[in-house]
Amino acid sequence: MIKLILSDVDGTLLHRGEGAFDEHVFEVIEKLYAEGIHFAAASGRGYGDLNRLFAPVKDKMAFVCSDGAMTIADGSVLEINAMNRSDVRALVNDITYTEGCEFLLYGREKLYIRPKTRGYEEFIIDRYGDSIVLVDNVDGIDDDFLKLSVYSKNGVDSCSSHFEKRWSDTFELVYNANNWMEFVADGICKVSGVKALCGRYGIDMDEVMAFGDGGNDVKLLGTVAYGYAMDYAPEAVKAAAGYVTDDVMETIRREVLGKNI
Repeated sequence: MIKLILSDVDGTLLHRGEGAFDEHVFEVIEKLYAEGIHFAAASGRGYGDLNRLFAPVKDKMAFVCSDGAMTIADGSVLEINAMNRSDVRALVNDITYTEGCEFLLYGREKLYIRPKTRGYEEFIIDRYGDSIVLVDNVDGIDDDFLKLSVYSKNGVDSCSSHFEKRWSDTFELVYNANNWMEFVADGICKVSGVKALCGRYGIDMDEVMAFGDGGNDVKLLGTVAYGYAMDYAPEAVKAAAGYVTDDVMETIRREVLGKNI
């Protein structure tokens, strides 16, 4: 019997170009809650962003935030896997002095930037709104450092080898594509959040279902008993999962609420 369901957000629950959920997403989460089945968003997004996105049902679900760096259950922090502050400071300095690169630092709910260009500042504020805090330096930030992202407007291909070579032994590289590279504490991924939730609720891994579409979902899909890759996911993601789907909520309706599993 399935007792816990986790889903990635961007590219999985939210398709490309979408900024909000259809009402049926909330309806399914409500039904799961009513039947005592736990649902969690497992995302690279920060908690503040996820909290707004799932506002109608935020008190009826859990959150694995920032690629496993923080897990929220029953409205409170269940687990924090913060990055070392001195290492973050060093990586921020590296990003700052690398031409064409900017940083985005994730706290518990806020996101911190020290923009080198007006264009980056406007881009990030337009994307994340009042979650963004401008800082002069990271030393004065009174927050846990959960994830540190490198941004390059022209794509990270030109700088990824530099950062990966220098920092992959210090941090876990959870995303490296398009305009972004994203680091969390060493050894941390979405599976960290799954384990924390299973421990909290007394659930075994063979009672867990998960959905994802990207490289940061591979370990998650390969760990749970029922891992579903989206049908448009890369082959490596599909290979890690035991199943493929084209619709998360329809699969939950059929296989869980319909009691096929």
